[in-house]
Amino acid sequence: MRISLVMPSFNQGRFIGQALASALDGADSADEVIVLDNLSTDGTAEVLAGFKARYPDRLTVLRAADGGQAEALNRGFALATGDLIGWLNADDVLAEGALARMRAMFAAQPDLALAHGHARWIDTDGRDLGAYPVRADGLLHDFRDGCFVCQPTVLLRRAAQAALGPLDEGLETAMDFDLWLRAWKCYPGRIGFVPEVQALQRRHGGAKTERLRATVFVESMQVLHRHGLEVPERWPLSYAEEVAAGTAPAAGWPSVRAAYGTAAGPAALAALEARVASDPAFVMLHSHPSSSSRAR
Repeated sequence: MRISLVMPSFNQGRFIGQALASALDGADSADEVIVLDNLSTDGTAEVLAGFKARYPDRLTVLRAADGGQAEALNRGFALATGDLIGWLNADDVLAEGALARMRAMFAAQPDLALAHGHARWIDTDGRDLGAYPVRADGLLHDFRDGCFVCQPTVLLRRAAQAALGPLDEGLETAMDFDLWLRAWKCYPGRIGFVPEVQALQRRHGGAKTERLRATVFVESMQVLHRHGLEVPERWPLSYAEEVAAGTAPAAGWPSVRAAYGTAAGPAALAALEARVASDPAFVMLHSHPSSSSRAR
């Protein structure tokens, strides 16, 4: 069973070698890796050239300006020829044995549309930061509480990937979240889970999901609302807690607050504002113009 992995890349030269090695080295490897590099200037090209020399038949490198990560991924998916298709970001790493376990699961369960597994977070230097909060038995409505699927662990059967259609290129951070909701809607009972660590997802200051915290929350709430799911108050409160902890900017609060109001309605927004205003932990938001009814 052939596996194709698509890898979007932009200035991840210090990490991309490890990502490629996890996908291409050894017996447990992908049959095809397609790298779409957005004209990186940090030494990525040299790393890619080295791997291309080692794996000329299995590594395709396309260097061109892209229209964002989702657009690059969609181009890569269109070129992929494998029976199973996934994507591995240039700063993430596949766990040893991950692809072999996937091949075995899909071969044993021909009705599976996609599968995912356990994952760990790591830091810039590869140190373990704990488990990603996956759910082996997660159902569609469970996405209301957060994303329980770690993207680099996922492989989709080719037919399922084609049927689900392209990633939403209008989303900057939540294109995978949107895809999971579409998949869970389309393929109930056909989602597999590998009960072992399948990937290591890196958390570092240069990662988009770390740099664009407000966008992550805004787009995630928009995606839930789009799919007809409730958006609990936990979403904006989690952002407020990140602001209080100094890991997200207070300047992002207006957009998070507005997205919640659109998704949950004016009564829910009023309750959120009352809670934030009464909690001294959120003092940095109290004086923000968006927290006042005058800004509505």
